[in-house]
Amino acid sequence: MQAKLMIRIVALGLLALLISPAVFAQERTKKPPQKPAIDLERIDPRKGLKPPSGPSFYIAPVEGSQSMFSVLLADGGGNTVAGTFTLQQIDVFEAVLQAAQAFALTDEKVGSGTPITTRLMEQHEWSLFVDVSKIGNQSRFYVSLITPQGKLTTEAGEITRGSKKEPSALLLDILSRVQAAKAGITPQQ
Repeated sequence: MQAKLMIRIVALGLLALLISPAVFAQERTKKPPQKPAIDLERIDPRKGLKPPSGPSFYIAPVEGSQSMFSVLLADGGGNTVAGTFTLQQIDVFEAVLQAAQAFALTDEKVGSGTPITTRLMEQHEWSLFVDVSKIGNQSRFYVSLITPQGKLTTEAGEITRGSKKEPSALLLDILSRVQAAKAGITPQQ
């Protein structure tokens, strides 16, 4: 009885060895990665709302706190990084954003053949910094956010120096959102 069992096991093993090359030789079909479903019920066609696309920035006071803020940076390619920051860090972020805007509007450190990139940051606060890349009359912004969850750098638009058109880079939107979030907190009494 044990001999019959051993013969069956060996026969099944040999059969598996003979079948396995045929199985491995078959080409496996790969399914394309599925895109996340978009909640179309939240999009009101009468108001023309569209789902967000491209790089974005979010900031809001942490509920129940007078000095903490939630910040999220997205690059538009599905990558995000989020963190919680103090009011003092947000003050530094605001100053760096303002300095980047002012620097971008000057003719200082402009590349002629290749862009020259200048990093603006506070030496003791490395959580948020801005790179300004200049060539000709164009200034491009790159915003980086570093948190314990990770680091992300995203394009934050460009402005044309000397243009009569109002600049509309994401960096300017980030600056206004930071200022609005700070204005939204009420001082402790």
